[in-house]
Amino acid sequence: MYGKWSQWKPLPDLPGKMYMENLSGSWDEGLKITLKTSDDSQGIKIILGAGAIISYQCTDEGNRYKTLGFLHKKYGKDFYAKWTLFEVQDSALIKWVQEESCIGDDLQVKQITLLTADEVIDIITRYDPDIEVL
Repeated sequence: MYGKWSQWKPLPDLPGKMYMENLSGSWDEGLKITLKTSDDSQGIKIILGAGAIISYQCTDEGNRYKTLGFLHKKYGKDFYAKWTLFEVQDSALIKWVQEESCIGDDLQVKQITLLTADEVIDIITRYDPDIEVL
């Protein structure tokens, strides 16, 4: 159900735990997510262009206790408590998207999950996002 998680490191020397400063966009414009460290000294902007996003959801971390419990048991607390960016393979969310599209496994997608200080943001996309260092 939860899939196979790995820490996603699209660029070297990224900060570990970050909070979401801003999430904006639309299906026509794409999605932009700004993440910053708690002291605002470092940050990144994740940019997914229009057409790249198949699905995304943003959930308060307090409503994802089962996911956090799974991560704690499977990978240990440091794996998720000190990092924000993750790639998830073979998750129930990916399977649902593939089934709903009526294309099945031929629809090549990836799941990126952001575990911020307060939110869990799941993104299903066809393409790797652009990353800007702030």
